[in-house]
Amino acid sequence: MNNLSTEADILDGLVKGERVAFIQLYEQYAGELYRYIYLFIRSREDAEDILQNVFTKIWLKRDTLAGIRSLRSFLFRVTRNQVLNYFRSSKVKMRVHNLMTSADTREDADANELLQYKQYYEIAKDAINKLPKRRQEVFRLNHESGLNTHEIAQQLNISTSAVKQHLYAASDFIREYLQKHGDLTVSLVIFLSLFKK
Repeated sequence: MNNLSTEADILDGLVKGERVAFIQLYEQYAGELYRYIYLFIRSREDAEDILQNVFTKIWLKRDTLAGIRSLRSFLFRVTRNQVLNYFRSSKVKMRVHNLMTSADTREDADANELLQYKQYYEIAKDAINKLPKRRQEVFRLNHESGLNTHEIAQQLNISTSAVKQHLYAASDFIREYLQKHGDLTVSLVIFLSLFKK
């Protein structure tokens, strides 16, 4: 298998564990996937890490790829999921939280992006304040105090399923509120991802 070119050939080679197929896959799609990731991440280092995670995941799951109809679509789906996981990570939540609450901004921070995040943060605060009292309490304990569902259930003396219902409902309400009151930008898409459970 010296000259792979079609998706079917690459996929067949991957399933068989052929390294040349994996190299061909990388050479054919890495640039396009990187540009897609960078559109949302805006950090070369983090975008490269995510790209590496995508290809590592593909290689590790190569023996399960036989039924895939479109390799390109599959690659973008895996990449999108990795990007969402990145935005859900505590590292990113902490970065956004620091941007929202810090009076001192880094000199290299994008002032326009920072302004957008601050606007979204104000809209989100307004949405949180509109939640019913118990739902607001559950949401704050999770997002501001960092308690998990079990800890919240113990503290409020309610079931973990009730906690989960409150969190899902609160997150849905806040996302919808942000979409209604914020301009649709890449920054808003990123900010909204913080409220996905």
